[in-house]
Amino acid sequence: MTKRNQTIKLLILSLLLVFALTSCANDTTYPGTMNVVEALKVIEDLASGADVILVDARGEEAYDKGHVEGAICLSPTELVSDGPVPMTLASKEQVENVLSEKGISNNSVIYVYDDNQGVSAGRIWWTLKVFGHEKVMIVNGGSAALVEAKAPLTLEETKLTKTAYVAKDANQSMVVSYDEVAELAENPVDGVVILDVRSLAEYQAGYIPGAVLYPHTKNLYKDGTFMSSRDLGLFYKEAGLNKENTIIVYCKSSFRATQTVALLQEAGYENLKVYDGAWLEWETKTDVIVPVEETAPVGPSDGS
Repeated sequence: MTKRNQTIKLLILSLLLVFALTSCANDTTYPGTMNVVEALKVIEDLASGADVILVDARGEEAYDKGHVEGAICLSPTELVSDGPVPMTLASKEQVENVLSEKGISNNSVIYVYDDNQGVSAGRIWWTLKVFGHEKVMIVNGGSAALVEAKAPLTLEETKLTKTAYVAKDANQSMVVSYDEVAELAENPVDGVVILDVRSLAEYQAGYIPGAVLYPHTKNLYKDGTFMSSRDLGLFYKEAGLNKENTIIVYCKSSFRATQTVALLQEAGYENLKVYDGAWLEWETKTDVIVPVEETAPVGPSDGS
């Protein structure tokens, strides 16, 4: 083999290696997404003057220490009820009052970010969806991604002009009750899956009979960004969840559950419901704590 041919062969091998490494890299972007928006697009849209409202869902303490310029502070706890089961959906009237006070209109495009893996942002996303607001998306990678994308930061509070937000009646097809879940636990139905997205430790302390464990943390890559819709679809299929299934998702208070629902939609799952009462309600109404009979996948938890 001539020196020239050897050089060409090495060049071809190098190009193949680069291609192989590139093709194996995680695709953390969501083109054509329904529920997820990239940090760079958030920054571009804010700079363009579009009717976009950026919501910081981290809570008032974190917001006051610094936030993305132009973001308003809205914690998901402002959109929940205290009883009879805590941390469940707020009333239509409460949602209207909160969104009006924050300056959100029915036509607003809403981008929500947090610092806890899309859990807080996911809860706001789901709540607004339940009450009929379609233009809401979760920022992929949260506050860390916005900082990395060089979003301008500030300590100055953003206050928008109050509006008169009008919510639709709650879409009850997105929510299931304790009675419905209890009936399914006692009499399973083919094609209906109860999905527990808590941690292994929580699951081992007790779970709804028949529930499949898949911790919400498994929806993320190591860098904290959401898995691609392709990867999510493959991993959930491997876990035994088919796109034709009706999937009822719960955690401790169904905050983590909403992050999972948003991403399952991205992966092509359509029949998704949240047990909003979640474990907080289940453990108060059910005497028997079911022991773990089989090993389950491991995942850390933020306890929400």
